[in-house]
Parts: sequence; structure tokens; C-alpha cells
Amino acid sequence: MPGRKRPLKFVRVAVRWIAPLLAILLFGSSNPNRYPQDYFRSPLGIPLSLAGSFAEMRSNHFHSGLDIKTNGRSGYRVYASANGWVSRISVSSGGFGNAIYVTHPNGFMTVYAHLNRFSEPFSAYIKNLQYARESFSLDAFPAKGQFPVTKGDVIAFSGNSGSSSGPHLHFEVRNTATGWPENPLLFGFDIRDTRPPRIRRIKLYAMNDGSRLRIRDSRTGGWRRIRGNESVLLDVIRENGEFRFSRADRIEAAGEIGFGIQTFDYHDDSPNQLGAYRIDLESDGSPIFTSKMERFSFNLTRHINAHIDYAEYVGNRRWIQRSYVLPGNRLPIYDTVDRGILSIVQDSTYDLRYRISDTNGNEAVFSFQLYGNIKTDSSIVQKAESISNLKAIYNRPFTLERPGIVVRLSPKTLYDDTQIHYSQRSSGPQNRYAPVHRVHDDKTPVQEPYSISIDGRDIPIRLRGKVALGRVRSNGKMSYAGGSFRDGWVTSSVRSFGDYTITADTVAPSIRPINISSRKNMSRSSNIRIKIRDNFSGIKSYKGTIDGEWALFALDGKTGILRYTFDGRLQAGTHELRLVVEDQLGNERVYETTFRR
Repeated sequence: MPGRKRPLKFVRVAVRWIAPLLAILLFGSSNPNRYPQDYFRSPLGIPLSLAGSFAEMRSNHFHSGLDIKTNGRSGYRVYASANGWVSRISVSSGGFGNAIYVTHPNGFMTVYAHLNRFSEPFSAYIKNLQYARESFSLDAFPAKGQFPVTKGDVIAFSGNSGSSSGPHLHFEVRNTATGWPENPLLFGFDIRDTRPPRIRRIKLYAMNDGSRLRIRDSRTGGWRRIRGNESVLLDVIRENGEFRFSRADRIEAAGEIGFGIQTFDYHDDSPNQLGAYRIDLESDGSPIFTSKMERFSFNLTRHINAHIDYAEYVGNRRWIQRSYVLPGNRLPIYDTVDRGILSIVQDSTYDLRYRISDTNGNEAVFSFQLYGNIKTDSSIVQKAESISNLKAIYNRPFTLERPGIVVRLSPKTLYDDTQIHYSQRSSGPQNRYAPVHRVHDDKTPVQEPYSISIDGRDIPIRLRGKVALGRVRSNGKMSYAGGSFRDGWVTSSVRSFGDYTITADTVAPSIRPINISSRKNMSRSSNIRIKIRDNFSGIKSYKGTIDGEWALFALDGKTGILRYTFDGRLQAGTHELRLVVEDQLGNERVYETTFRR
């Protein structure tokens, strides 16, 4: 016989962060009038098909726009989506690569990134600036009246520059006043979408020591028990148009319970998994959690690691979105009751329902029940209060001092209170000058950087300018973690927990000519290509000159290939090329040769 229903107490979460709230009040929420439907045209002349959607889950950030497919190739014309003026042009070996920004008089800005090249007059403008500043990478901000554009003007050509993993156009709509990216799918672009989202998994969390879960297996009849501060992941299948758990037919709970979901959206003309727009969770018909991906601040995008189950992502590469809000999560995308956490009352029954919606009105709905049939063990809660003093409070500074190491966390390092674990070992990679210190574990996310100082007094004097912290990976290899030697310690700011030690980098970057050699006649070549690489700390800078004058070598960050394009600046004759490449620790390699042209 079903137990009694517990009426929900509608107490909204206190607002602690005024700036995000004011931004929402000033610039609207889901009011459709704030999204003009006929103002922007498509940035491409081909049917729009997406490889990535707005606010899609990415490593350490939300995706800030749409990734529009370009049939696997570069060179499509990119059109200004509306009247306005070019307000920014950027060039980089990583990130957006070649990108152009158009400001519109209606309060929005559109962004076009990973471009192959700019159209004129922007291309000549950028090249002149690069030579004037003697830098391939730059960020330029033309004056308002310098480059007006009309809706439909060709402003660039699609490509694969920067950190792009394949040819496509990254397209954004931003609020000019706040700089926040807005969901372009709310602006009426013509993208076919009649497919509902899909639900893959539900995760249940026993939120504290007094919480409990029991899951009955529908095949075997056996029970799985989940203790406090643990969680369980349940697969979801779809049969006859409805979702259900694949193996669970009864869930019993006690204490405070949280929820999470793995869900994806799909479009008609694309097999790609896309991000969900809206997630609603109800208990007994009343909402307890809503997340809506309309906009976000770039300053808060790393809070994705609080939005998701970070340990699940690190361990299994699954994007589980929490349906409750961690204390240090400042994203202004939620509306919750009691942070989305359900407090189970003994002998009560709870009807839970997830509703996943996309921007076109397609929905996926999944319902299930929880039964409050487990007694809470209060003695365990009392025991938890006496745990060691290594507990870091999420909004307070924390310092860990042990022989050979000092760790300092800022009040914004953590998203939740955390028991910090520490150990050290003498084994590890050969090229190290300290024990390997394990600072907590890499399945706990870090928001603001924290500092690690490791005792380096035993480092030989000749190496003290070449040392840094190295992060030791699970395969035993080290990655560069920055830092420098000062007053006997090597100190760095890092953004991941894990294993750290001191290492040295004395090896200069490598330079490998691809199509040039000493005294080669380059008259039939359109460019000079040279590959540069560093084995540890990474390339800090490079400078190429021809006949003593700075030369524009464009760097492809994915391949490490420098490319100088012959553009008529060189006179016929013999020329001297000099390339200097430096890594992060000051190791320098020089390549010199002559060529004819």
C-alpha cells in the first residue's frame, strides 16, 4: 500500500551572488520578445546542420555557440548575419584561431570563428597590423565607423584554424552589454528539429552520512545498497516510446537524496549528440530543480565542473548533469527548491518526473518512484562531525603543511566542503628533484587556482633557473605544471588536484625544416614551412626574420607548423632566414639558413 505523500516546503535558495541576478533582471530571462526571430540571417549559404550546440558540455567550459558543419571542407563564404560594424578581429594559433566579431545596433554581437581567412579589407588590415606589431597573434578592435557591414556581406571564409578538430564554422550571438553568449537556437535560425531528446542514465546520490539507498534488480530480485556519500548510476532504456530503468524496479531511500541525469538532444539532419536546453525535475508534481541553457558568463564557464558530476567525467568520460546545486556553484541557470535536494520522510512515497526539453518544443519525459522505507542512522552523522581537521570549507582559505610541501587553497578553489587527502612517495619518474606529493585526487574539481610549494633546497644551483613543478600522470609520465624557484622552494599555481613533484627542463625546442634547405631556390614555392616542437614546458615564443626584418610566420597550433607565405615583399636574390624559438623555461633554439627567390 503506498505511503503518505510529503508536502514540499517551497523555500527558494537564498541568492548569494548579486551580479548574475542583476544581469538576468536587466537583460531578461525566457521572454521570447528578447530574441528577434527575423533579424539574423544564416552565416552560411548551405543548409544548417550542427556538430555542436550551445552550452554543450566541454572540458572545463560550456560551448559558447553553434558548431555548424561545412561538409568536411574549408572555404565556404561566411556572411554577416545582420547590419552592423566589425568591432573585433582576432588571430591565434589556438582557441578560435581566426575570428571576426560584428556588433549590431539591436544590442547583440555575432561571432564567426575557426575561419580559414578574412575577406578584404579585413585581411589586409590584419596583415598590416601583424607587421606593425611584429606578432602573428593579435587582438584588434577597429573603430566603430571603420568597417561597416551590411547583412549578407561576405566577411570571411570557413576553415579549421585554432583549436578546431575539423572544418566547421563556430557561430555565436552575444549580448553586447554583458558580453555573455546567448543561445543562438532561440533566434529563429532555420535548423530542422523534430526529434526529442534522449535520456541515457539517471544517477542517485546519498548526499551525506545519514543518507541511504537500496535498489532492487528487476532481473535477479537482489538488492544493491548505497551508503552515505556514495552514488549509483542506473541505465535507462526506451520501449514503446517510454523510458524506464533497464534493471531497477524499486528504489528505497532515506535522508537527503540528490539526482543527476545523462541526456542528449538530436536534430533531424545530424547524427551528433547535442546538449540539452532545459532540464526539469519534479517531485509529486511540484518542481524542485530547473536548469535552462539560455546564456552564461565566460567568467563562470569553468563552473561547468560543478554543474556536472566531475568524478564521473574524469573516471568514465560520461557527462552526468547534476540536478542539484553545489554550494559553490555560481551559475545563474537554476531555479531550485532546497538546492534540488530531496529530504526523504520515513514511509513516504515520492513520484519523480524528469522533463527534458529542446528549443523547438520537443520533449522527453521519464517518471519513477522513491520509497522512504529505510531508517536513517543518526549515529553515523554524529561520527562524521568528528572527522580530522583536513576538511576544507568551500568558501574559506585552507592551508596544508607537511614536510617538504605547502598547499594553499583560496576561498574560491572548491565548490563544496571537502576532506583533503595527502600522501607522498619516493618512487616516480627519474627526472625529478623531490618526492611525489599526492594532493587529494584528480576527481575533485578545482575552480580558482591554488598554490603548491615544494621544497627545492637540494636542487643543484646550475638547475634552479630551469626547474618547475611537474604533474605525474597515472602512466608515470610528467606534464608541465609551471612555477619557479625562489627562496628554496618551487612554487606554482595549479588548477587540478593530483600528483606533483619538481622536475627540470634543459632541452631546447626542436626546429625541423619541411620544404627549405641551405641555398635552396624557393622561386617555385608559395611558402616556407618549418615544424617546431618542445618536449616538455611548451613553446613560449618564436621569431622569424628574413634579411634581418621581421617576417610573418603563421603558427598552426595543432601541427606545430610555421608557414611564411611569399606575398611580394621580398626582392629577387639571396636571402638569409633566421628563426629563434624559446620554451617556457628559457631554453632557446636557433635555425639559420639562406635561400634564393
